Amino acid sequence: MPQETSTSTFSGPIERAFAVMQTVAAADMPVGVRELGRLTGLPRSTAARIAAQLVDLGMLTRTTGGELTTGPAVATLQSSDGEIRIGLEDRLRPLLLELVDQFGESAALTVDTPAGAHYLAQIPGPSAVQVPDSSGASIPFHTVAPGLVLMAAWSDMRLSRYLSEPLNAATPHTVIKPANIRSHLAIIQSDGFAWADQQLDLEVNGVGVPIVDAAGAVVAAISLYGPAYRLNPTTAPDLGTQLATVVAAATAIALG
Repeated sequence: MPQETSTSTFSGPIERAFAVMQTVAAADMPVGVRELGRLTGLPRSTAARIAAQLVDLGMLTRTTGGELTTGPAVATLQSSDGEIRIGLEDRLRPLLLELVDQFGESAALTVDTPAGAHYLAQIPGPSAVQVPDSSGASIPFHTVAPGLVLMAAWSDMRLSRYLSEPLNAATPHTVIKPANIRSHLAIIQSDGFAWADQQLDLEVNGVGVPIVDAAGAVVAAISLYGPAYRLNPTTAPDLGTQLATVVAAATAIALG
């Protein structure tokens, strides 16, 4: 049962944001905005506004029913032995190893942060031809498969804000036009996976799928990476669907 958090001494925006995060984190179930206002003592409109800002930053996330839970960006605020990071990185590392063994390509775990798609872990594939290790790096969302998967779960407000900024093209294949990105994201939402075909590196391709928790919220993404000549939608047309099926079944057990 969520516990009430007094905001009588929280006069500043940082204190109020912390109170909202603390209340959601302490709850043993997703919290609605009305309940959040009651528990924090904030006006409902204020609680809703702060929650929306924290969702945009990845600190909170919304379930399919619109309720709030802690977001994936919280994982980057703790060390590798912190509880939340253990919950993502360590609990899903066996799955990364399984994917490398099954598909023969490098596998990565990525979360949504204000700095970009943040790579928590990457397991190299067995091939002699390897791709760079991105562990610990934050990469622009629109240039990588897991970033596109995470973008597909964004609110329209956050997406519009991201697309209003100048987007860099890492290669001639990087999609940077807002209308084209929106169309691509609609396809990703329908398919359940995303390909990044030479969008960050002309020699590297990736395919990513979302990790969805028990509440229906996208909390991270898992992706496979490999040389573009070997890993691409033409040579592996069913890979996205296969990866989505394996990851959905495994994370349902791992994240319970």
